[in-house]
Amino acid sequence: MSKASDLARLMTSGSTAIHGETGVTASGSTGLTTNLQQGLAKQWISLNGDGTAAIIDSFNTTSITDNGTGEYSVTIANDMSNANYSLAGIAGDGTSSFNRGLSTGYGTAPTSTLYTLIGITSSSGSRTDCAYVSCQLNGDLA
Repeated sequence: MSKASDLARLMTSGSTAIHGETGVTASGSTGLTTNLQQGLAKQWISLNGDGTAAIIDSFNTTSITDNGTGEYSVTIANDMSNANYSLAGIAGDGTSSFNRGLSTGYGTAPTSTLYTLIGITSSSGSRTDCAYVSCQLNGDLA
């Protein structure tokens, strides 16, 4: 397939496949590919959760709610197609030691519009405010 046809397909379908390291072989095989639409983070956030939580920077995020010690609800701007998405994140207390954990809610199930993050002290497992919280979401937009 030519680059022009790949571009035309992207413009009409909103999705395209990117050829892997092997590229297109002499026989016309494309080898391994990555779907560009599926491979992009659909939402991410960096927040300061120490005291009253505040967004440092974000993408596709409407707002956050500080639910109390170490608990932050994140509202997604453009809804996900369902709640079956993947979250990955990290939290720290602002020192050189990242002695905090990050959980995606205790009994608070994510929805297509919202998820909850909880900062946890690694040594005790108790909830704690975190100076640095970063999380990214991967899945399908609605």
